[in-house]
Amino acid sequence: MSVSAPVRPPLHTSRTWRDHPAAGWAGTAARLALGGMFAAAGLAKIGDPAGSVRAVRAYQLLPDGLETVVGRGLPTLEVTLAVALLLGVAVRTSALVAAVLLSAFTIGIASAAARGLRIDCGCFGGGGPTENPHYTGEILRDVALLIVALGLAWLGRSRYGLSPRTPVPPDYEGMDRRQAKVAEQRHHNALSRHDRTRRLLTVGVLGAILASGTTGAAIATATAPAPPTAIPVGVTAAGGVVVGNAGAPHTVIAYEDPQCPICGEFEQTSGPALAAAVKAGQVKVEYRMRSFLGPESVRAVAALGAAQDGGRFEALREALYAHQPQEGTGGFTVDDLISLGASIGLTDPAYVDAVRHQTYAAWAHQIDDRASRDGNTGTPQLLLDGKPLDQRTVFDPAALARALAS
Repeated sequence: MSVSAPVRPPLHTSRTWRDHPAAGWAGTAARLALGGMFAAAGLAKIGDPAGSVRAVRAYQLLPDGLETVVGRGLPTLEVTLAVALLLGVAVRTSALVAAVLLSAFTIGIASAAARGLRIDCGCFGGGGPTENPHYTGEILRDVALLIVALGLAWLGRSRYGLSPRTPVPPDYEGMDRRQAKVAEQRHHNALSRHDRTRRLLTVGVLGAILASGTTGAAIATATAPAPPTAIPVGVTAAGGVVVGNAGAPHTVIAYEDPQCPICGEFEQTSGPALAAAVKAGQVKVEYRMRSFLGPESVRAVAALGAAQDGGRFEALREALYAHQPQEGTGGFTVDDLISLGASIGLTDPAYVDAVRHQTYAAWAHQIDDRASRDGNTGTPQLLLDGKPLDQRTVFDPAALARALAS
């Protein structure tokens, strides 16, 4: 005998905003936005693990060993998370992982701003010291994405994803008692299977995301460039080149990047004061060259290594700043460096061959990484007898001269 109403109340009769069809579309938009962002961030860094490590190190929040692991593992973790979000697998878990990462990014950037560091966040490659940080925009962007991630985690579903769909409750209308009981049992079994599948996917996706970070770090470590086999003559253990009288009473450590425009400004304003102090025997300068501004920086530092072999390091360094190309234009080409070398008397085949074959490029990368590990986060930076000089003194020739003479 048929009945006009279900024998017992239908399952899941209460409906919330999350059950509305528009919520599924909102979830889809959220996961595509987050997935696209993490894909762009991870792919931008995955080919430059050393740069990613340098970006993490610039925050000065983690011990060196952990900085290396995080920097090398983060790009692959971000790409794997992006795949999970774009495919719509374990949506709530993926969104929660995204929220954790975005929270960490936001805290890191805010901490850097609060401590007065001048760095690029490195979120989409690059990173490290910069003269023009954009903390406000970066924090606002990450907070907005964090809100999206938390909203997606709360919603827990989207359309056109690979997550299993929740079984639809049976329609009890017109069922007798036996039919209603069978339908309810079938629905209960379907819900149990759905929950098991969802749990397996959650564990699988979370495991894949975490494993990808570990695997990425291991691969980056295994494929890291070998220590340089060619090292310029006479460099210090830190890769520095000493200019001036070895017996000078004071030592200046100068961190510079040949492509850094602020370093070029320093050479024009305060460089003569430093050179005068060296000539007067007041100080000796150990130049520790950085190359974080791209391939042109690496080529220039490698050329300086070749110039050191020929006893013309300081002359070439001055020539590089006198003919410094605009940042990001691909300057300091091999031909440029050979020509600059010839202008200061470096015409021997040894210098030309070293520049053409980038003999000291691996050394340039090594000393840049060493400077980063030693705590240098910007150029130019001057340390007088181990103590940093403030930037106001560095860019004031008179103040710098007084500091060096004291």
